[in-house]
Amino acid sequence: METSISYSGINTKVKAMKTKLVSKEDLTRILSFETVADFISYLKKHPGYHDLFQKYDEREIHRGEAERVFINGLYLDYARIYRFANDVQRKDLELIFFRYEVNVLKACIRLIHTAESAYGLSQFHPFFTKHSQIDINKLSVSRSMDEYINNLKGTQYYNLLTKMGSKGNLSSFDFEMALDVYYFTKSWRMKDKILTGNNRRVFTHRLGVEIDLLNIMWIYRSKKMYDMNSTDIFTYLIPINYKLTIAQLSKLVAAVTLDEFMNLLNTTKYKDFAPHLKNGTMEQEYDRIINRIYLYDITKYPASMTVVNYYLFRKDKEIDMLTTLLECIRYGLDLKKKQEYLHQL
Repeated sequence: METSISYSGINTKVKAMKTKLVSKEDLTRILSFETVADFISYLKKHPGYHDLFQKYDEREIHRGEAERVFINGLYLDYARIYRFANDVQRKDLELIFFRYEVNVLKACIRLIHTAESAYGLSQFHPFFTKHSQIDINKLSVSRSMDEYINNLKGTQYYNLLTKMGSKGNLSSFDFEMALDVYYFTKSWRMKDKILTGNNRRVFTHRLGVEIDLLNIMWIYRSKKMYDMNSTDIFTYLIPINYKLTIAQLSKLVAAVTLDEFMNLLNTTKYKDFAPHLKNGTMEQEYDRIINRIYLYDITKYPASMTVVNYYLFRKDKEIDMLTTLLECIRYGLDLKKKQEYLHQL
């Protein structure tokens, strides 16, 4: 039986890592910078990014390189935690690695139509290679979707993308959405096989709410922005139901107008989410909801991986923030504009 003592070691390690996250004081300083060189120079002295940026010249590093350094910082933190974890704790972390692997796959799809020559995992590369079947070196230099799919032979993704590729006339967006749906669908099945006790309980609730909210947001966007028919909308939905029943989901998809959609949403457990769809803050509210779930679970289920997962969630959000600030500084935005963009995260 897992007890709080079972997690004291790994939680202590993560709490120490948490001290290296970007603080409010750091954010105030970063907001004042007017050049990318000043921004990177500051991060080179920051305990959370010192080692990552040390080899780069802040006057020459380009945006793509800096963004990869940010994301590799998350992956390296994950690797440090994984090496410290016991076998039970690693089961939970394997589901997180699955998500990171899908994110890497999506990033490589975007490289197909760019001038960039490779996707670098830097110091995380040895860990990734050990735990993944993907040959990242081959995949990241693919110059067509056919070549990309061929470079996934021998992995769990090959059959999925081959089947999609045979349909023809699909966009990069279609392939990325398919990978996301695959991740959520398979994770939903895997959690009951590899997780137990509190870890399964908290993972199920968190993932279930994520799936419901993502489906709601996709249906809303499809109707508001793309004017898609019901059949096409269903194609992109995650085929999992948690607090949103299949009957409720079907009615939302079939809604003829946005007003009808909102009225139907107000009859579900997610009625409080409706105003955020209307006012354009759905992504921010999505993050706030997941954040609240983490904070509740940390108190309710101390004998679980929630502290670890919450740290990785916060690190991921920090990377979004740093990437946004990098773009703001690069385009010479003033302080007020920078703050406005941060408020949208």
